[in-house]
Amino acid sequence: MNHNAKTKSGGSSSTLIAVLIVLACLGACQKPIDHDDVKKPGGASAATPLPAKISFENGQAILTLDQQTQSRMGIEFATLAAVVARPQVAVPAVVLSVQDLTTFRNSYIVTQAQIEKSRVNIDVARKEYARLKMLFDNNRNISEKTLESAGGRLRTLQVDERAAEQQSNLQISIAQQRWGNVVAKWTIDGSPELDRLLGRRKVLLQVTLPFEWKYNAPRNISLEIPGSARVEAVFLSPYPQVDPRIQGRSFLYEAPGRQDFSPGVNLLAHFEAGKPVRGVTIPASAVIWSEGKAWTYLQTAPNQFSRRALATDFPVDGGYFVRAGFSARSKVVSNGAQSLFSEESVLQGYGGGGDEN
Repeated sequence: MNHNAKTKSGGSSSTLIAVLIVLACLGACQKPIDHDDVKKPGGASAATPLPAKISFENGQAILTLDQQTQSRMGIEFATLAAVVARPQVAVPAVVLSVQDLTTFRNSYIVTQAQIEKSRVNIDVARKEYARLKMLFDNNRNISEKTLESAGGRLRTLQVDERAAEQQSNLQISIAQQRWGNVVAKWTIDGSPELDRLLGRRKVLLQVTLPFEWKYNAPRNISLEIPGSARVEAVFLSPYPQVDPRIQGRSFLYEAPGRQDFSPGVNLLAHFEAGKPVRGVTIPASAVIWSEGKAWTYLQTAPNQFSRRALATDFPVDGGYFVRAGFSARSKVVSNGAQSLFSEESVLQGYGGGGDEN
């Protein structure tokens, strides 16, 4: 009886000790709740601002970045200056094949050889006819038939010469109607300019201006080449051919040869026209492209940026001239714009870490 009581008493003590140990461990693991550590939605504490966030004002996204994030992205700025420029227009241009210039040149050389050969033969035949006629007139030392035969040969050679000359004139006329006077003359003369075309060191372009435009063909145009710097082309002459896709006046231009200037390649040609207007120039390095549109980031506050669309129909050296949406002394992001766009896309996709206003 006493033994059982002891056993029961020992078991109760062990259980009590185990409970006290568990309570002590739980107390040691707990610490007072610090309300300053309670995080706001989005994962940042109340005392620590987000390095990047997005908000909205009047439907316009405003991207906010701290200075450290801007430095990490390599953000640099360009201050816009007021400029005066003449509006630019864009017209279609196409690279022409010059293969038929080779064919024409070869045919022209053959025709000229025929003419030269005929003239030599005529000279010989004329002298022979004169000799025989003198013999015939001197007591008929030769027969009349021999004299007539010599005269017939001379007339035949003269007919051949006239035919070759007519063929040559026809070839020249066809070349002028096909290429205009300047290139036709290069081909006729076999000039160094023709060699440069046939060697693809130079290319010819057909540029078309709409009939309703009153502009004269400019001496120089700028060819827009995707993903590359612009190339200048020089006016040669009116172009007698019409582009069947575009109704308008055609002109012939010459440009430096390039690997991507294959015959049939379509380009845009730009040139200045109209009265001067005021605006600003957006540097090309500040422009990014998305969904077929051009954008740039405008600094609206020391740590805030707003993405703005811009028109690219007025390209100039080093960028794009715009007349609306931007003002002088404003700052645009000239380096790091693509990084800003990536950051904006991420924040838009994940709620932005900011509040919509």
